[in-house]
Amino acid sequence: MAAALAPRTIYPSECNSPLDIPDLMPNAPRAYRSGIHQGVDFQCFTLGRSAVAALDGRVVLAVGNYQDPDSDDRDELLRIAETLRATPPFTLLNLYGNYVVIDHGVFPFLGHVVTVYAHLHEVDPDIRVGERIQAGQRVGEIGNRGTHAAANGDFYVDPHLHWEIHIDNLYLGAGLSPGQTREVYTTLFSESPR
Repeated sequence: MAAALAPRTIYPSECNSPLDIPDLMPNAPRAYRSGIHQGVDFQCFTLGRSAVAALDGRVVLAVGNYQDPDSDDRDELLRIAETLRATPPFTLLNLYGNYVVIDHGVFPFLGHVVTVYAHLHEVDPDIRVGERIQAGQRVGEIGNRGTHAAANGDFYVDPHLHWEIHIDNLYLGAGLSPGQTREVYTTLFSESPR
């Protein structure tokens, strides 16, 4: 799958590659919410960096007016996930902060491809639901909305792009070991310009 997408995929961020850090890759455990990480966290360290569309597609969701809950309310959501021993979808959406979802359509012999761009400081004003987007087009400014730091009012700590790619409703690399996950994403980004 990754090899088939690699020639068309643009690196979604100008930030540091996390491919050698298993905790920032898919399948890393997320004990604080009783779940598994489904994306790649590109570490930026400062605001002002851009997230860009990895492939051509159509914007299907764009949340640019996210209000971070206070720390106690966020902790309560996470306690519910701990009690359930799973992260409910509504909790995941709350943890995304400002985010954009792009539908890239069905690729022959591969499946339906969708990408998610989360923790954005702001969504680009040109990003609107239903609009076509080109690979490399700016999606928004990378930030930390939806994170613990943002819930505490600090929007400058640990800005990073949480990026997911799903094929037929499964995140790329689901169930793989850390080494296998790294190999899949190294293949995916092998031809990507940065």
